[in-house]
Amino acid sequence: MDYVKKNQDILDEWRAKFIKEKQCDESYNGWDLDKLFADDGIMNKGKIAKNAVGEWRRYQSKTGKENNEWSNAPLRVLFLSKDENLYDYTIPAWDVRTETFYLHNTETPIYISNSPFYRNEACLLYGLLHTSLENGKIEYNDITWDDALRFADEQIFARINCKKEGGGETCHNNVLQNAIKEDSALLEKQIKNLDADIFVCCGYSKAIEGSGNLILNFLNTIGYNFRADKKESWIYYDEENNKIAINSYHLSYPGFDYEGMINAYFEFLKAHPDFTNSHR
Repeated sequence: MDYVKKNQDILDEWRAKFIKEKQCDESYNGWDLDKLFADDGIMNKGKIAKNAVGEWRRYQSKTGKENNEWSNAPLRVLFLSKDENLYDYTIPAWDVRTETFYLHNTETPIYISNSPFYRNEACLLYGLLHTSLENGKIEYNDITWDDALRFADEQIFARINCKKEGGGETCHNNVLQNAIKEDSALLEKQIKNLDADIFVCCGYSKAIEGSGNLILNFLNTIGYNFRADKKESWIYYDEENNKIAINSYHLSYPGFDYEGMINAYFEFLKAHPDFTNSHR
């Protein structure tokens, strides 16, 4: 199955829908609508090079590396985030798939260590895919920044923004909820196409009913049946589909709880020892 091509087909359909709808909205007069829509999906693992404005970006490989590695990944990890921060439309949207954890120059990679979003994404990915019953749980203090970045830069994983139109520093619950509702069919198609095993739902809020997470709640409306593995657990388990959802805070949230999530994941593995052995 060509996950990458099908994902792009869905994005092309979504972008066309977005532009057509916003062209009729007077509040968007004067905007280049194409620059407000952010593509995403399986992260690129090809060449790293500067784009037209001098940013280092990672491009899709010419060998189908992304699709091959995603197809064969023992555990597919998908981060479900809110939207891109365009600083209230002062910068154009970018393709999430081109993000790299390094800012490359001609000699030495410079780490993006000042970004809590990328730091937490890299560390959680490292912790989830290194924690096992055989090796134990990976404590936060056991992860070096160098190891996490290098691992995340090479490891296949995916990220989807549930709201494709970029916005500002904060994406309020009502804005995210409206975006999910308006584009639910396309979002469902994109999520189901990737067929992830671990969903990191980045949007917990005490103000939201049910799980407290709009993104996790949405998954349960499109054919998944995630239920808390334990009372007040970070881990929600869909036993029939053998998938888990992590009820996470936003990756930039100051109270992002790596230890809590990894502890819960390790306890989940002890209760369900076959989980990591039953995928591909």
